[in-house]
Amino acid sequence: MNEAYLKDVNDLLEDLGKNLDISKTHYEQAVKSYEAVGNYLSNPESNLAVYQPEILPQGSFLLGTVVKPICDSDDIDVDLVCQLKRKPLNWTQRNLKDAIGNRLKQSSRYGEMIKEKQGGRRCWTLHYADDANYHMDILPALAEHDLQIFLNERFSQNTISDFERGEIRITDNQSPNYGWDTDYLNWHKSNPFGYARWFYTKSIIESKRLFSLNESIEPIKEYTEKKSPLQRVVQLLKRHRDIMFSDNELDSEDRPISIIITTLAARAYADNKTANISQAFFDIAKRLRNYINEIQDDKGRTIKYVPNPVNRAENFADKWPGVEQKEEYFYLWLDKLEKDVDDLRYGGGKGHSNLNESFSKMFGDKVSRKTFADYGNSKRILREEGKRRMAFGSGLLGSTGEKIKNHNFYGKD
Repeated sequence: MNEAYLKDVNDLLEDLGKNLDISKTHYEQAVKSYEAVGNYLSNPESNLAVYQPEILPQGSFLLGTVVKPICDSDDIDVDLVCQLKRKPLNWTQRNLKDAIGNRLKQSSRYGEMIKEKQGGRRCWTLHYADDANYHMDILPALAEHDLQIFLNERFSQNTISDFERGEIRITDNQSPNYGWDTDYLNWHKSNPFGYARWFYTKSIIESKRLFSLNESIEPIKEYTEKKSPLQRVVQLLKRHRDIMFSDNELDSEDRPISIIITTLAARAYADNKTANISQAFFDIAKRLRNYINEIQDDKGRTIKYVPNPVNRAENFADKWPGVEQKEEYFYLWLDKLEKDVDDLRYGGGKGHSNLNESFSKMFGDKVSRKTFADYGNSKRILREEGKRRMAFGSGLLGSTGEKIKNHNFYGKD
């Protein structure tokens, strides 16, 4: 296999991942916005202040796997938890959710952002102005433990019992006990923070120290372009899915969900870690399906099982039996992913024009054009500095071989 070709693929995938990131400006704007919401909910004038509400990011914002939307006009989802340290003894899920929603509605600013006045199934959604390009889903919750202490502990504490300390109890208006059960221990259990710790432990590469065992998960991180190979691969997988399901012939509502993609990718990566982005991408893409299990459900049916690693009673694929298209689409996506990865991996004999075409097909024209333009500019600069060399006999640019003469653009050297 052509080493120069694979080197370029690796560099291009790394650059593509950076181009899939939201900008530093958008990131900092989102952080500033959700910190402001947290301050509003917890300030002394708030009727919630006594319960010590706190806003914390969850999902891709906490995992570092946010991906820009394909269309610039589309919103980025910022998933948040509004956790209270305690509640009145007589509060139900409904009371908790209404208390947070009512406080938001008291604000002339936030009240106008709530389009669904009764809230969603679990969350309150704040729709920011079009130029902000994001909306916030705020999940009301009660925390059994101090989440700040949990998140700031070192990664060396990574047993299942340790992960369970990140559990929260959440509101769900489709729960049978939503309006009457005051015992929060009977409410639906979720653990986005334990999951984040699990994901980051899978990201650790000892030789590279990308995430030290002495580090923690900071709830609000400073913006950084530095990503682990696992984070980059998850971004690439999510963008490949988004491109495939941007086709109007496919119902995007039933596309593969990010939590399943992220979980399978982390399991695959943990079994064969590498610091090389392309190698990690190729390997994970080919092995994702190996981590989908089967179990017997309470009706005696054999169903697919993608367990939550920090709560094995939760099956991330639990919607598949009820909506067959969700499972069908997941495997349809896996089939396409594996084929596209093979075309990318073994396309070295067709040259860089094929490489550009493969990237556009997998990740979209716009971000691929920018990635190749940026990469070409960086190589031009290196060539002009006399550092690029032509790999002997290959016709591909590499770091060894014959030195390339600088172009003077006058038709001669």
